[in-house]
Amino acid sequence: EVIHLLQEYNTSGNQGNGNHGNQPKDPAGDVSDEIAAEIAQLKRRVFDIMTLSNNMMFLALRDEALDPTELVHRLLTDLRESKQRRTRFTQKIQPVLHTCYASVEEITKTARVMLEGVFHNKTPKTFSIVYKSRNNSSLKRDDVIMAVATVATGNEEWSEWVKVNLDNPEWAVTVDVFQGVAFLGLLRDFILLAKYNIDNLTAEWKKEEEEEEGTGEKTENKNEEDGEKNGGESTENNIAPEPEEKAAEKDNSAEPVPTES
Repeated sequence: EVIHLLQEYNTSGNQGNGNHGNQPKDPAGDVSDEIAAEIAQLKRRVFDIMTLSNNMMFLALRDEALDPTELVHRLLTDLRESKQRRTRFTQKIQPVLHTCYASVEEITKTARVMLEGVFHNKTPKTFSIVYKSRNNSSLKRDDVIMAVATVATGNEEWSEWVKVNLDNPEWAVTVDVFQGVAFLGLLRDFILLAKYNIDNLTAEWKKEEEEEEGTGEKTENKNEEDGEKNGGESTENNIAPEPEEKAAEKDNSAEPVPTES
């Protein structure tokens, strides 16, 4: 289901509609040629699949023109805006830019290559480091985080433009270690897109809908209570009428009192 979903998106942000490339069809053309062209296009977009564990798979893009970071970001952004899950079994989709041997030295070298073009410039930016390890006991979390943080902020020329923000970073530098391999990524809108977790993203918009419905019910109930307190009448300019006797007294007191000369 992930492959079919990812194939609908490209780096320009357009969703696929089954007509890959939107090329005009020749009415006189052979149907077999059209089918062959369609299959060739799908093969260029298909992924190499490697099963890492029972609940984790690695999909490698064959098409070098596709950027996995942009591809997944556009997909999740569209899911968030449309509020449509579109996956049944997939819990999380996380793009990976580089892989290397799972050692502090190799992770440091790879992080330098990945971050150099984005972090080493005079543009203000914030980041956080997200580390996760599975089936690996040789690496220590703090050692890896310190090494990657040094790459991000260690250059004196650019360090003043790079700040740590753990609450809502502009960039999340992800380091996922599985056995002897490290997977590194650079993700945008990490918090906004619920840490790229589709389950959490779905739960967020369901919570927003429930809150909106609850606010509407409270407002409606408040209006009904106000109406009951005021006898069902509008409270605007609601002034009780005076008794006729008091009103007459006011009118009489306003008349001039005759005096004897």
